This record gives sequence, structure tokens and C-alpha cells, in this order.
Amino acid sequence: MKSPDSETEIQQNNSQNATQPTPWRQRLLLILLPIALTVGGVTILWHLLARQNNSPSSTTVQQPPVSVKVAEVQPGNIKETSEFIATLQSLRSISLQANTQGKVSQIFVKQGSQVKAQTPLLQINYNNPPRNISSNNSNTAIAQTTQLQLQNARTRLQELEAQRLSSLQNITLKQEKYEQYANLAAQGAISRQTKDEYAQQLELAKTNFNKLEANIQLQQTTVSKLEQTLQQAQINTVKNIEKLKIPQQIQQYKINAPFQGTVANISVKIGDLVNPSTRVATVTQNQPLEVDIPVSLDKKSQLRKGMPVELINAKGENIGTGKIFFISPQVNNNTKTVLVKALFENTKGKMQAGQFARARINWNQHSGFLIPTEAVFRIAGEAFVYVVEKLNSTTVNSPLVAKQKQVKLGKIVNNKYEVIEGLQPGEKVIVSKLLNIKSGDIVIIQQ
Repeated sequence: MKSPDSETEIQQNNSQNATQPTPWRQRLLLILLPIALTVGGVTILWHLLARQNNSPSSTTVQQPPVSVKVAEVQPGNIKETSEFIATLQSLRSISLQANTQGKVSQIFVKQGSQVKAQTPLLQINYNNPPRNISSNNSNTAIAQTTQLQLQNARTRLQELEAQRLSSLQNITLKQEKYEQYANLAAQGAISRQTKDEYAQQLELAKTNFNKLEANIQLQQTTVSKLEQTLQQAQINTVKNIEKLKIPQQIQQYKINAPFQGTVANISVKIGDLVNPSTRVATVTQNQPLEVDIPVSLDKKSQLRKGMPVELINAKGENIGTGKIFFISPQVNNNTKTVLVKALFENTKGKMQAGQFARARINWNQHSGFLIPTEAVFRIAGEAFVYVVEKLNSTTVNSPLVAKQKQVKLGKIVNNKYEVIEGLQPGEKVIVSKLLNIKSGDIVIIQQ
């Protein structure tokens, strides 16, 4: 039988054992406590982030609206084109010569002046009439030519006379041979046929001699005529020289434009001395102009006569159009290009021969949608735009907000992008203050 004291002690021991956790409970508590703290921390962090994410929305709405300019997505024609550096050439150009010897006394036009046919360009003063100078030059040329012909004719005559002597010797030899065989034939030593053969040879030698005599007489006549012609040319030259020594009054000779065009160049100035071959001015026609276009070899198969060509000046302005009328069958191996020619009417006279311009060849075209290039901005190489939309589509007077959209773009046509994907016709894109707004900002459209 147990005493009350021992029972009390047993109860105290049981109570202490109950309050102290067992080892496996301690380990379980150590595992669950970090998990509980992690879950709780994540939950608190999620609530904080949710509040932060919600706060900008209310802030954006409360910010003052940004005034922006917009442009509507519009349909248009998308042209597939290529640009090349072209040279403008005149279809008609002439360099004018002085045609006389004298001094430039007046210049009536300036380089670049537009002139009509027969418009005086400049004036040359000379002391002797051009016809006397021309006549003297002509007589001198005749004398020189005749002198050369006479020399050749005399040489030929000498050759014929040498042949004449040889022909006479040949006749003498044939005559002796014939007489010898004729005596033998009379004595019956040789046949009559042999004698006849030598008779024929003698007759042929005499015939050739007679022809040679006729040629000698003809050549003598030619030499005589050439001597007379040379003598007359020399006399005329002396007379003209004497005439040129006679003092004469100053003559004036004007050089006129041969056709309507542009004075491309004036090569002389007042006071310059000129001779008949001096180039004094150049006149070109600039309406129409020929456009020479070196097209890259990879485009050769697409070239066709009649294809439209646009001319672009240094400011990027379209100054006119033309059509291809010539495609070279040869390839320039140095530049790997094919020469193409187009005709440009140049009715307004904006371009001149010798100038360069950008030639845009239209290969084909198709319909599409266009937006201004200033509406596009890029992030990490991708293209984006801001589209204007209602904050609440169900409210009539709902504020407008900027919404960022990614787009896929094609070619640039007259400072406008072709839109391949991302936008619909009629949508409005923002074209100003792109750096001052972000998606969700309230905007107002400038009128």
C-alpha cells in the first residue's frame, strides 16, 4: 500500500513530464516554424505589391492630361521602289567655234542664259574678211595637194620610161631570134611551126611596147596638167597674200545660237584673241533631258521599257517623272550595273544637263495601311506606337488614354511606314511628345 507522500511525488513527476516536449516534437516544431514564417512573409509582401501596383492607376488618372498630336491609320498605295544616282544628259548640244581670226569685242549673254534660235551670243572684230583668209587657206591647201600629186606623177613617169627601155631591148632580142629561125626554116633545118612561134613572140613584144608608149604619153599629159594647176595655185596664193596686206576697215562677226536652249558655257572673255578653231561657247537643249541610270545587276531581270521613273532632287522633292526607253544589252563589268535611259520632259526647266539626281524606279505597287514615321519608337529593336483609346469604352465622355502597341512595319513611303501587323484602319496614333508619355496616361488631342 503506497503512502500519500509517494503518490504526491508521482503526480508531480507526471506533471513535469507532461510540460516538457518530447524530442520528436521539438524537431517537428523547428521544421514548421520557418515554413510558417515564409508563408506569412510572402503573403504580406504580395499585399504590399498589390497595393503598390494599384496606386499608379489612381495616380495616372489624377495626373493632368498631356496634349498630343495624332494621325489616323490611313490606306494607301505601297510602292516597291529602288533609287539610283542618275546623270542628266542633253539630247542636243553644240560647241561653237569662232570661224575667224580676231578679237572678242562683246559678249551678249551669260552662262545659264536661256536663248532662242539666232540670238547673238558674242561678237568678234577682225581686220580682214574671213572669205579672204578662207580663200588663201584654200589655195595653199590646193598647192600642197597638187605638189604631192605632181611628185607622184613624175615618179610614175620615170618608172614607165625605164620600162620602155627594157621593152625596146626585149623587141630587139625577139627580132634577132625570129630572123635566125626564119633562115633555118627557109633552109629546111627546122619546121615552119617553130618559126611561127617566134613570130608570135615578136608580135606580142611589139604590142606591149605600143601599150607602154600610150601610158607614157598619158602620164606626160597628167604631169603637164598638174604643173599648170600648181602654178595657178601658187599665183593665187601670192595674189591673196598681197590682198591681205592692204589695210581694211575693222569688220564685225557675230556668233548666234543655232537653236533654242541654254548657254552651258562661255569659253572666252572680252579682249581674247581667237582663231577659226577656237571654241567660244556651248549651247545645249534642256527640254527634254535624257536620264542615264546605272541599275544594279540584280535588278536587270525586272527592267522593262515604259517603266515609270521618278526624279528626286537634293531636297528629296519629286521634280518630275519619265519612262524608260532604252535598256543596254551590255553589263558594265567594273560597276556590275546595266545602263538604263529614261526621257524627262523638264517642262519647268528645274534641271540642267550635267547635273545629278536620284532616280526612283517603281517596280510594282499594292494597297496597304500607312502611319507617319514620327509615330514609331523602338524598344530593344522592336517597333511600338501609342494608340489613343477611351479609358472607359462604355462612357460617352470618357477620358482618352495612351495605349502602347507593338507593330510590325514594312517599307517607308514618303515619310510614312507601311503597317503590316498591329493596327487597324481608323485608329489614331500619337505623333508628338512620345518621350513625355507612357501607356495609361490621360491625353487630350490638339485640334
